[in-house]
Amino acid sequence: MNKRNKKSKYSIGSLLLLLAFFFYFVFVKNGSLPDLESKPKTEKEAPLSQFTGKVVGVSDGDTFKVLYNGKKVKVRLLDIDCPETKQIFGSDAKDFANDLCYGKMVTVNPIGGKDQYGRILGYVYVDDTINVNALLVKEGLAWRYKYSDNEEIKELENQARIEYKGLWIQKDPVDPWEWRKLHNRK
Repeated sequence: MNKRNKKSKYSIGSLLLLLAFFFYFVFVKNGSLPDLESKPKTEKEAPLSQFTGKVVGVSDGDTFKVLYNGKKVKVRLLDIDCPETKQIFGSDAKDFANDLCYGKMVTVNPIGGKDQYGRILGYVYVDDTINVNALLVKEGLAWRYKYSDNEEIKELENQARIEYKGLWIQKDPVDPWEWRKLHNRK
C-alpha cells in the first residue's frame, strides 16, 4: 500500500511538471503570455481623470461627444440641466454650446464619475479658462441641476433670473426634469 501512494504522488508530480513545461513553451517561449495585470479595455471605458479632447458632436446643450485617444466618449455637463432640444430654449442652448465648443479642443474634468447611461459627468473648459457649465447657466440657457450643491452655479442662476436672461424671460419656465416627465409618458 505504501508503494501505491508513492506511485500516485510521482504521477501527479510528473503531470504537474509536464504541464509547467507545456505552458512555458506555448506561452512564454512564443511570447504570447497574456497580460494578467491589466484590465481589458472595452469600448465603453473612458478616462476618469482630467483629459483633453476635441468636441466632435453636440447632442444637446449639456451633452457632448469628445474625441479622446481615437474614440468618442460622451460627456454630460455636471451640475446643470439645459432645456431639452424640443423644449423652449432647447435649440438655443444646443446652438450656443455648439458655437462655443464644436471642433475645439476642450479639457474635461470628470469629477462626477459616470451616470446611468455611461456618460462622463464633469466640467468642460474651452481654452482652459471658459467653464462651459457655468457659462450656459450665466446666459440663462440652463438650470442649476436640482441636486447640485455648487454655490457658484447657484449664484449664476439667481443672477440670470434677476436679469431675465434667456429662458428666464418666460413667466413660468418648465424645468427640463419636469418637461421630461410630461413628455416621456406619451
